[in-house]
Amino acid sequence: MRFISVLIVNLCVLLVVATAEAQELPKDISAVFAAGKITAAKYQNEYFGLTLTPTNAHFTQGGFVNAGGKRARLIDAQTNADNDGKYEISILADERSVYPPSLTLQQYVSSVRHQFEKDGAKTVQQEFPIEVSGLHFVGATVQIAEKGKETHYLGIYSTFLNGYVLSLEPEATSEGQLRQIVLTMVHFNTPAR
Repeated sequence: MRFISVLIVNLCVLLVVATAEAQELPKDISAVFAAGKITAAKYQNEYFGLTLTPTNAHFTQGGFVNAGGKRARLIDAQTNADNDGKYEISILADERSVYPPSLTLQQYVSSVRHQFEKDGAKTVQQEFPIEVSGLHFVGATVQIAEKGKETHYLGIYSTFLNGYVLSLEPEATSEGQLRQIVLTMVHFNTPAR
């Protein structure tokens, strides 16, 4: 009987150790930011297995790391044109550990959407599920009307990936462009971890 008890305890310890090793801690946000590289007309982030290939656009110098807040704006791209096809896209990462473990994607996107509303945006579409390159995201759309500027739309598309909340935030002159941007210009080549 004692032999079985010792065996069970040892198996439990091995299971805990194996589980802990399998659940890697996410990389530091500075390392995640540094994993992003621009080559030709493409941005690739090895950590997320992400490729952004914007059409008729250029990458800006808008990326930054907030190590204390455990978040980063990984990359920004914007079109070169001033016509109706004008758009921008930003990719952001927030370390998942800064939020309560019970936080859902719907709650996260809703919170971001409400923040935009506080800044004067108007909700066009509340949270909805969407698949981007095989990964589950939750999206929402707001309309932004700035004084002296053309009204435009902002999409908030977020997923949990590799210990982070990864968000795609396209801005465009029409609501229809938002989905087109994330569905045609963003690609993931690794499964979620």
